[in-house]
Amino acid sequence: MVVDGAQAGPKLRLDMAGLGVDFYALTAHKMYGPTGIGALYGRRELLEDMPPFIGGGSMIRSVGRDEITWADLPAKFEGGTPAIAEAIAFAAAVEWLDAIGLDAAHAHEAELTAYALEHLADVPGLRVFGPPAGDDRAGIVSFEVEGVHPHDVSEILDRHAVCVRAGHHCAQILMERLGVAATTRASFAVYNTREEVDRLVEALHDVRRVFELD
Repeated sequence: MVVDGAQAGPKLRLDMAGLGVDFYALTAHKMYGPTGIGALYGRRELLEDMPPFIGGGSMIRSVGRDEITWADLPAKFEGGTPAIAEAIAFAAAVEWLDAIGLDAAHAHEAELTAYALEHLADVPGLRVFGPPAGDDRAGIVSFEVEGVHPHDVSEILDRHAVCVRAGHHCAQILMERLGVAATTRASFAVYNTREEVDRLVEALHDVRRVFELD
């Protein structure tokens, strides 16, 4: 069992023994760290049995004519020069997030998301996808503005210095199920504020003005 835990890394307390999975992967950039690096948890007995898939320095113990002895874990899978700067930055991000506390980070996102959902409801013709506000809702709000393509929505929001993503978000089957070509997605994190949500709402009203929907 392999779990893609990229979205849960900065959100949930992870108990690998309780989950009982064989492998669990997460990425640094979802945890306020650098791109191009992450972490992979694996059950020791499986990692011991697996051959390395990358060759390079520091991943062998000894080399003979007929036999190679691999280094101990985790060096066995870390051949060559590692991403040193990225690893240092990843550690700093983890320490920063740990100092804030996952519970505090989640509470901030939940409060901000509830505030956003309340005020987005004031935008005519805006349809929000996903569950209502609550402790089990992540800080992501996907929506559509009736009569406006999500790419056009994001373009106008950009003029207001509001950064969102527009597209099918690697979920084309879900888009088909929802009956839309794409959505616009606003994501909230520990550094976002109510004032930024207000700017998002104001910019969405401008979307309606630009497309003469009012």
